[in-house]
Amino acid sequence: MDAKTRSRNYFNLHHASRWAREGYWSFDYKRSIQALELLRPANLIDIGCGPGGFLARVQKALPHLRLSAMDLSEGMVQEVRERFGGTVEAVVGDAEHMPLESDAFDAVSVNMSIHHWPHPQEGINEVFRILTPGGHLLLEDMDCIPPIRAAANVVFPLLPGGDVKMYSQKEIRTLLTAAGFDILSYHKITPWTFLCVAEKPGR
Repeated sequence: MDAKTRSRNYFNLHHASRWAREGYWSFDYKRSIQALELLRPANLIDIGCGPGGFLARVQKALPHLRLSAMDLSEGMVQEVRERFGGTVEAVVGDAEHMPLESDAFDAVSVNMSIHHWPHPQEGINEVFRILTPGGHLLLEDMDCIPPIRAAANVVFPLLPGGDVKMYSQKEIRTLLTAAGFDILSYHKITPWTFLCVAEKPGR
């Protein structure tokens, strides 16, 4: 079974769990929200949205922001639709082949999703495509010291959730630069997580 199928099946089973609903990595969300407060986009889409834990916090902090969501899991998307009603437009989609218009979003958040992507460059290229010129990517994921990261990457393919790979800072920067992004910042949030903010040139 490929990683995408494992991921879809796993998160379809867990879409209604309390842990998922509150956000698997909710401690880190405040850093992304602080970045959004500075960037002041008109709209945002959360790719790999899960059941909307991050979007719930964004909606509370930035009620003027128009919100959208996309996830590979049909169960997660249904959870978002029920949770937010008509205030968040949610669609089912593959991050590597997004069913979304080009130049459509001022900001894209990718929270703890890229390590599920079998072909991350394709996904990052898609993020670049859907952003408006001058728009911003907020990429949050796992990172840690090299020995632990190497061990995690041996274990990841054995896990039921469709985990693929934990990326180093150098690898993240290479993916973003190859897509055409300008990297504005890369900060560790905890010893295990980071937030990278990147801009699509052109405004």
